[in-house]
Amino acid sequence: MDKPFVSVVTPVFNAEDTIEAFLNAVTDQSYPREDYEVIVVDNGSTDNTMQLIEEFQEVRLLERTDTQTPYAARNTGLEAAVGEVLILLDVNCTPRHHWLEEGIKCLSKQGTDLVGGKVSFMYSEEETLGEWYDSLLFVDMEDLIDRGDSCAAGNLFFKRKVWEKVGRFPETERSGMDLYWTKKATREGFKLKYCEGAEVRYPARKLKPLLKKVFRVGTGQPKVWLENGMSPIKMFLLIFYQIIPPGLSTLKQKIKRRGKEEMKEKLGALWLIHYLQQLTISLGWAKGFIRYYSPKS
Repeated sequence: MDKPFVSVVTPVFNAEDTIEAFLNAVTDQSYPREDYEVIVVDNGSTDNTMQLIEEFQEVRLLERTDTQTPYAARNTGLEAAVGEVLILLDVNCTPRHHWLEEGIKCLSKQGTDLVGGKVSFMYSEEETLGEWYDSLLFVDMEDLIDRGDSCAAGNLFFKRKVWEKVGRFPETERSGMDLYWTKKATREGFKLKYCEGAEVRYPARKLKPLLKKVFRVGTGQPKVWLENGMSPIKMFLLIFYQIIPPGLSTLKQKIKRRGKEEMKEKLGALWLIHYLQQLTISLGWAKGFIRYYSPKS
């Protein structure tokens, strides 16, 4: 695969604070500009997001307002894309200058159909414990790919044949369908690999928005697991298992691999957040489990 034409698809909703910096980074890549298009799909913004996007004349701006989820917007963008390679990228991240070039290199390797790029984190000036925890435990693409042959779709490269075979993302959920879709792809026989060089940087979340995200993601996960063979009894037991306080081993491993030395001094406080996160996600799983088996109207 030598310099394929690439389509970068990004859903947006009320992103006026981040959209300009994001588009500046995406349109200024080391990959030849004539070899990729940038498609932004507005999902019903009520701020100045669309006006700011319109200032970037080389960016294709689409709208999807009937269903307000990132998956609906992604589907709209992917259906309009013309690239041999399709990329899903979140608007709240900043891709490195060589992000696109490195991702294409990884995808070009034999036996690779999808690539999940590295996600690293930026901290605020306060550098709170919630931000530390977010950077340690979440969007660990390498771990997600190694353990489950699935990953988040905020920094995802894939060949057009994957889209044509796997099809659209489910549109009604707000979270969790990234794992569902990528797991469906690997179950179809496509190969998903991790790419260290295709790096993007996210702002780490503070505790309250982090827990809101955990709950939202948790509500979408039962659909992924149950439709991939998990028994309802196992799902039910897993929800209640989260009441048991966690050990320290996971946190220690994450600090060693993704963290920094001073995090070890706050291990107890990070453990408390870890337990709170565990309880929060179990509530999300319970909601998703009930919703999955509720009569569809």
